Amino acid sequence: MNRDKLEKIGMKKTVVAAGLMIAASTMLFQGFTETVTGAEFGKTSNVPANDAAFFAVSSPATPNRVPEGYVKENYTVRDIVSEYDLSQPPTGTDLSKEAAAEVGAQALWNLFGVNLEGQTIEMGYQPANEIVPRARWYADVLIDGERRYTFSVDSVTGELLTIGVARVLDVNVSVSFDPALGKDPGEFVALAKQLAEKYGVVHGAVQSAQYAGQGYSNNDPTISVEISGENGEVALMTFSRYDRSLLGISYPPEYKSVRDYGEKLLQRVRKKIQEQEMPDSGDDKAAPVLRGIDLD
Repeated sequence: MNRDKLEKIGMKKTVVAAGLMIAASTMLFQGFTETVTGAEFGKTSNVPANDAAFFAVSSPATPNRVPEGYVKENYTVRDIVSEYDLSQPPTGTDLSKEAAAEVGAQALWNLFGVNLEGQTIEMGYQPANEIVPRARWYADVLIDGERRYTFSVDSVTGELLTIGVARVLDVNVSVSFDPALGKDPGEFVALAKQLAEKYGVVHGAVQSAQYAGQGYSNNDPTISVEISGENGEVALMTFSRYDRSLLGISYPPEYKSVRDYGEKLLQRVRKKIQEQEMPDSGDDKAAPVLRGIDLD
């Protein structure tokens, strides 16, 4: 798979939930996919290792908390360059792209052990809209020039919304649905609960973890697990079915937005189906009719 194709799959086009991402769109939208494309700029800035502007990567209740052992690296922050025009610039209440990049840098180190020394974080800004109720910064993280990670950050609160790995396997594996795993996903449910507790995914104790579906990212087969916290927060974690690697997290603020929008979309679909239902012909042998549904 070439780089151009890979770059079009990232968080800048989807708001996880495949995101993330990842299986949330499939699970919640029942096959309906919504993509959101942000704006890009063209300036570059270097972030010095002694910059004191650290932001929380865990809970809003613990501001400026830096992961234990984290040391800020010298990485470059620049604007994502693409064919899309800037529809709305950041406002005075938004974090700078450098501050948002540091939120993601801390999370990448904490979750995946990523060393960003000499690497590049490309940032884009997405204003709030019907689908995306929270304005955000989204990022592509380039490791040795190749896009390897993505994340998004609430541009006002600095909360981490989504994070994920963008990888292409160097082996051929099936991405088909695994019926056996669908019946018994216990191994991944246990893994998700363990890591959710370790990394504070729902900002507290985990009440339950349950199977949320299968899919794939590029050529990597995935499985998603929904995490519910004792505090009522819910998140989605996605793993590789190939090697059990953590591939992405949709944190509670983002996952709630995805679920809420999915419910609204399904309600609109049901309403349209009811409005467009054809009268019963009385012919039990009549062939089924496939009809388009206009949601506008």
